Amino acid sequence: MSIATTTRTPAATVTVPRSAPRRRSVMQGALAVLLIVIGALTAGYVAQRIGTTHNYLAVARPIGAGQEITSNDLIIVRVNNALGLRPVPADRADEVVGKHAVMPLVPGALLTMDQVTDNPIPRPGYQIVGLKLKEGLVPQGRLTIGAAVVLVVVPDKTLPALETPAVDLTPPRTFAGTVVDVEPGNTDGDTLVNVEVTTADAPAAAALAADDRIAVLLAS
Repeated sequence: MSIATTTRTPAATVTVPRSAPRRRSVMQGALAVLLIVIGALTAGYVAQRIGTTHNYLAVARPIGAGQEITSNDLIIVRVNNALGLRPVPADRADEVVGKHAVMPLVPGALLTMDQVTDNPIPRPGYQIVGLKLKEGLVPQGRLTIGAAVVLVVVPDKTLPALETPAVDLTPPRTFAGTVVDVEPGNTDGDTLVNVEVTTADAPAAAALAADDRIAVLLAS
């Protein structure tokens, strides 16, 4: 008597994946929502800032106090609105050109209507004296537009030594002034300076300047 033998292959073991903890899923979802909100707020802020920029007038090069403003002295810059600032819009340039600066203006500064005036320069009671100063009679590279200076009368070198006043005993004559403009001269070492002085001092200062008898000191 024979016995039938049946051989069966064991069934494969099936691994059921373990589900992620619910707490992690909630935190990841909250983080994603937070990132989306931050991105939206950032995009909105940038768009708002870009949308509120306007064209304004700024100073292109140094402008002295009382100097007449030309179109070449101005540039157009695009900046955001700022609380407390009242810069001149670029489309109002015709209201600025031809006016005079109330104070020294530096390149890059936004221009406001408070900084310009219709009054010509020099101011009432003042005149402008032009000086051509040789090297050694002016602080090299130190004079700026609007700087307070002292014009000092130097001895007349054309007089004989016996007729020249003793410098160490006699205080030199001086004039107070304000630099209106300064630029290098055509001759090496020379400096051209326009100085505003009082009407009473202007004739004497001009005569002495013609004889190269003026030195400029930078006031404190």
